[in-house]
Amino acid sequence: MASSEESVEIVIAGGGTGGHLFPGLATAEALTALVPEASITFVGTGRPVEERALAGKAYGYLILPAPRLERNLHPLNLLMPVRFAWAVARAARLLRKLRAALVIGTGGYGSAPVIVASRLRRTPTIILEQNIIPGLTNRALSRLATLACLAFEPSRDWLAAGVKAVVTGNPVRPVRDAGDVAGARARLGLDAETFTAFVFGGSLGARRLVKAAREALEQLAGEDMQFIVQTGDAATLDVPPAWEGRLVVRPFFDVIYDCYRAADLVVCRAGGGVAEVLAFGKPMVLVPYPFAAHGHQERNAAYVEQEGAAVVVPDASLDGTRMASLITELKRDGGRRAAMARASRELGRPDAARRVAREALNLLGIKR
Repeated sequence: MASSEESVEIVIAGGGTGGHLFPGLATAEALTALVPEASITFVGTGRPVEERALAGKAYGYLILPAPRLERNLHPLNLLMPVRFAWAVARAARLLRKLRAALVIGTGGYGSAPVIVASRLRRTPTIILEQNIIPGLTNRALSRLATLACLAFEPSRDWLAAGVKAVVTGNPVRPVRDAGDVAGARARLGLDAETFTAFVFGGSLGARRLVKAAREALEQLAGEDMQFIVQTGDAATLDVPPAWEGRLVVRPFFDVIYDCYRAADLVVCRAGGGVAEVLAFGKPMVLVPYPFAAHGHQERNAAYVEQEGAAVVVPDASLDGTRMASLITELKRDGGRRAAMARASRELGRPDAARRVAREALNLLGIKR
């Protein structure tokens, strides 16, 4: 059991996508706020989103190649047991070298070898689950975890029997000045009073959402509104002359929270990023990614819609006309938007990262 006076090493494993990485980052920030002497190391897969998000942060970052099942009966799948055992052995050496006192797995195949190694070493382990339907990794390995921290109550039914689980919400970075709409719009170069829609597709972008936004902009050029669009690395969007001064487009926003603050309506996928939107209490149009594992985005979206915070549009039904129609409809119906915003605030858990950090410190025996 760790003393509150000594440094403690915590490993956060996972990454690969923003949906897995950003909850880990939020948890790291909450942990260091409570225990400044803590040393935190991220173990990831080496994908660009990890390097971008962790650049300049005061955390260690190590890359551990982790095998994943390939699609379409790929020959590499035959070697999966050997490849996975090798990854677990490397993870065990890494944990021993770091003298890790706690492992937090954020989900995804990149966390699996580290979770298994932590169990073999009898190191306490927390898994974070961002979706209603847990991913394959968390479902398979939940029996090895000391504790599962869930974003949604229904996730319990998908975990191994007897697993200790607590609903903390999905960790998000501290939400400050959520109501600073005018300031956020000014920082983005937008008008303080004009209805604003924010369209984004997650850390890897979403070509379909950007394509629909491009088509919607053509149809909405005469409307009194403005847009923020995050394209990701996979798509581009030029600013049409009719939208000069009313449209902000970037591959990524370093301060994405200003986009949430500025928005009257958010159009996005239904992955881990939904937790941030809920934390800001914003109404949403959710377009679930149809190829997400086990349909978890459809389930996330259905739950948020059922609670009144979102309108769901199937991916196959999304085009510029549909997006333009929905945005116009919700712009004109302020009462409906207000009701959706209330539901969003009720679902949001802006203190989730601190809750997870408290659970981690409890496992370590640290009182703060």
